[in-house]
Amino acid sequence: MAHTPYPPHRPAKTSPVPSAMQCLLLGLAVGSGTGILPGGNLAYAQADRPSASTRATLDDGNLRSYAIATDSLGTALATFATQSGLLLSFDPALTQGLKAPALEGRHTIRAGLAHLLAGSGLEVVARGNGGYSLRKIAPASSPTENVQSLETVEIRAEGLGGSGNAASVATQSYGANKTETAIVEIPQSVSVVTRKQMDEMGAQNVQDAVGYLAGVDTGTYGKDSRVEEIWVRGYRTGGFGNYMYVDGLRPPGSSSGGGALSTRFDSYGLEQVEVLKGPSSGLYGQVAPGGLINIRSKRPPQKQQRQMGLQTDTDGLIRANLDMGGPLDAENQWLYRLVSSASHTGTQVDHVELNRFFFNPTLTWQPSTRTSLTLLGNYQQDRGGNTAERLPAMGTILESPHGTVSRTFFQGEPGFNRYDRNQTAIGYSLEQFIGESAKLRQNVRYIEVDMIYDNVERRTLASDGHTLTGTAESNENHGKGFSADTNLLYAWDAGPVTHMLLAGFDYHWTDVDLSTAAGTVGPLDLFAPVYGATPVTIGERTPNREDSRIQQGIYLQDQIFWNNWTVTAGLRHDMAKTKVIQLARDTRTDTSAEASTGRLGVNYLFANGLAPYASYSTSFVPASSGQDYYGNPFDPIEGEQIEVGIKYQPTSSRNLVTAALYEITQSNILTTDPDPTHLCDGRTCQVQSGENQVRGLELEGIYTLTQALSINGSYTYIDAKITELNSTNKGNRMARSPRHMASARFNYRMAPGLNLGMGVRYTGSSYGNDANTVKNSARTLVDASLRYDLQKLDERLRGLHLSMNINNLLDKDYVTCNGPTGFCYYHPNRVVSASLTYDW
Repeated sequence: MAHTPYPPHRPAKTSPVPSAMQCLLLGLAVGSGTGILPGGNLAYAQADRPSASTRATLDDGNLRSYAIATDSLGTALATFATQSGLLLSFDPALTQGLKAPALEGRHTIRAGLAHLLAGSGLEVVARGNGGYSLRKIAPASSPTENVQSLETVEIRAEGLGGSGNAASVATQSYGANKTETAIVEIPQSVSVVTRKQMDEMGAQNVQDAVGYLAGVDTGTYGKDSRVEEIWVRGYRTGGFGNYMYVDGLRPPGSSSGGGALSTRFDSYGLEQVEVLKGPSSGLYGQVAPGGLINIRSKRPPQKQQRQMGLQTDTDGLIRANLDMGGPLDAENQWLYRLVSSASHTGTQVDHVELNRFFFNPTLTWQPSTRTSLTLLGNYQQDRGGNTAERLPAMGTILESPHGTVSRTFFQGEPGFNRYDRNQTAIGYSLEQFIGESAKLRQNVRYIEVDMIYDNVERRTLASDGHTLTGTAESNENHGKGFSADTNLLYAWDAGPVTHMLLAGFDYHWTDVDLSTAAGTVGPLDLFAPVYGATPVTIGERTPNREDSRIQQGIYLQDQIFWNNWTVTAGLRHDMAKTKVIQLARDTRTDTSAEASTGRLGVNYLFANGLAPYASYSTSFVPASSGQDYYGNPFDPIEGEQIEVGIKYQPTSSRNLVTAALYEITQSNILTTDPDPTHLCDGRTCQVQSGENQVRGLELEGIYTLTQALSINGSYTYIDAKITELNSTNKGNRMARSPRHMASARFNYRMAPGLNLGMGVRYTGSSYGNDANTVKNSARTLVDASLRYDLQKLDERLRGLHLSMNINNLLDKDYVTCNGPTGFCYYHPNRVVSASLTYDW
C-alpha cells in the first residue's frame, strides 16, 4: 500500500510547523536507523529542536490528521513524529523487524502513538528534556516511573490501495476532496455509510444504505429492479440520472426513453457509500447541483478474511454469498479478494422474478510501501423482468368505483416481460509515492453493458375506468465506456502554512447503441386482469439511435492548513461533446459545451472537536441537444450553492454530528419561448430563462451513548421552488421535494452476542409534478433487525452469525404519483429476511 504525502498536523498555536525539508530529514534519519546520535537524540532534533515551551507532548489534546501506511515500525514512528511535532528518540534495534499498522484520520498524539505501538512490546518513557523515548515493556515488578500510559483505539486505513474501513462509522472521505480527508475538515456536507452499517441495517441495495441520511429521498418511482432511484437535495442523483459514481469514475448510461440504459452494482460487493451533498463539479465535471453518490468496491484486505452466507426472505429469495481475500505471500506483496453472489427471488409484482449472479475479483500488487497497483474486475448478470409498474391515478391515489388497484398488479404480459443485463468491467487503481512529498494516483476502468428489454406498456385508462390499453416494445442496448482519472498530490510547507495541492485530468467516453421494435397487445382489466387473451405481436428490432459522449476535464485544488484553519479552493474546466444519431430519421446532432466550475470553503477546528465551516460551489450539466429560435446552441445548465454548517466530533471518537444550511440556485433551465411565433421543427421553441431554488436545513448524527447503545438520526427541511419559468408553474414547489424528512435508528446490545436494531423513517408530503396538481401523502416506515453471534451458544459455533431484518415492519401501503393523468408507483411492501453467515 502506497504512502500518502504527509497531511498537515494540527499543532497547538504556539507550536511551529516543521518544514518540508525537516520532514524529509527526519524520515530519512529515523526510518533508516541512521539518525540516532550517540546521545540518543535525533539528527532532526539536534538540527532544529523546538524549545521545551513549544514542543508537542502526549498530554496535548489537539486533534491532528494522519495518513501513515502500513510500514516498518521505525519508519511509521518517524513519520508520526514529523506530523505530530513530538520529540521522539529510540534505539533502532528496538524496532528492528517490527511492523506498524496504518494510521488514518484525526487523533490525539497519545491515541495515535498507542495505535502504532499496539502489540510491539514497547512503551513510551518521558525524558527529562521534554522529549520521549521507547523501551521494552518492563515486567510487573520493575519500576514504572515516567512510563506514559496509552489508551487503546481502533483505527483502520481508508485509502484506495487496500481494504477500507471496518468500523461502524467512517471518519474520513476520499470522494469529497479526492484526498483522504477527515470529514470534519471538509467544507461540505458529506455522509459515508460503511460496510458494517449496511450489514447492521440489512441493506440489500444502495437505496437501502442511504435511506436514513439527511437530504436523501429514495424510491421516488417506487420499487424499480433496474436502477437505484435516489434524490439528493431535491435533484435526481441515482437512477437514469446517472450521477452515481463507482470508485470515483462515472459508468456509462443514457436516458433515451424506454431504451434507457443504466448500470447497477450489487451492494454485497461494496465497501462503502459516499454521498457528497451540493455541487461537486469542481472535481467531477458534469453533475447535478444536488450532489453525487460514490460507491466503493471491496478491496483486498491486508489480513486473511473469509465469509460465506445464505439468505432468504418473504418474497422467496434464495441467495448465496462468498467473500474471501488476504495476502498471497508472506511479504504481503500480493493481496487478493474474490466476492461473488448468486440469487433468485420473487417480487411483490405478480409474474416478475429476478435472477442475479456477480463475480468481483481484485488483485493488489504492492512491491514496496511506496507503490500499490490494484486490478478490479466486475461481471454481473441480471435476468428476469421489471418491477417498475406505471399505474393510473384512478384506483391508486384517487378513489375508483371499481375498487383499489392491488399493489401486486402486473400491467404487462407474463410471456413478454424481460429485462436482461450483462455488465463487464475491468480497471485498475495505481498509487505511486514520488519522493517524500508527492503521490501519483490513477484510476482507470473500461466497462461494457448489454441490455435486452421486452415490455408491454399498458398505460392508457379507458373511459370505462377499468380497461388499460397500450403497446408493446422491445429494446436492445449496447453500451461501453472508458474512464480515467489521473492526479498528482503534492504537500509542502510555506512557513507556518501547509499546502496539499492536487492537480488532475480526467477523461470519460461513452457509446450507446439502441435497437428497437414496436408492437401491439390487447387490453387488460385493471382490477380483474386476465393475461394471454391477445398475444403480443411485434416485429424484429432495428437500429434506432446511437449516442456518443466525451468529457475531458482538468482540475486544481489546494487544501491550505494554518493552525486550526483549513481553506479548500478548487477550479475545474470541462469540455464536453455529444453526438446523437437518429437512424430512423436519418439525422445527426452534434453539441459541445465548455464550463468552468469550482469551490471555495473554509473550516475552523476547535480543540473540543467543533468545526464550523462555510463554502461556495458551482456545478453544470449539459442542456438537451438543440438550439433556440436564432440558431444558438443551448448553454450548460448551471448551479451554485452557498452552504454554512458545523460539525462535531469529540477527541479520539468516531461520534459525529453535523448541521448544514444551504441555498442552491439552478439557472439556464429550458423553458417555452414566450414568443408563440417562434417555431423550431414545427414546435414552439425554447429559451434558457428558467430557474429554480432550493433552500434547506440538514441535521445528521451518529453517536455511541453507552457501550451497549448507539443511535443515528437525521432531519431535513427543504424549500424547493420554481423561481423563473415561462408558464403558470412559476412560483410552485418543485416536484418530488418533500418539505420535511426525518429518521432515527438505534442499535442495542441486549445480551452478549445479541443485538437489536430499530429504525423509523418519515417522509413528508410532496407534489408529484411541477404544476402542483397532485400531492403525495406523507409516509412513516418502521424497520427492525436482530443479530446473534451463535458462538455465545456453543464455542464450536465460532464464526456463525444469524440475523433477521424487517423492512416496512407495519406493512405500510403507500404510493407516489407524478400527476393526476400521469403515472403512480407502489412502494415496497413488508419484507422479512433472514441470513446465516460464517466467518473464518
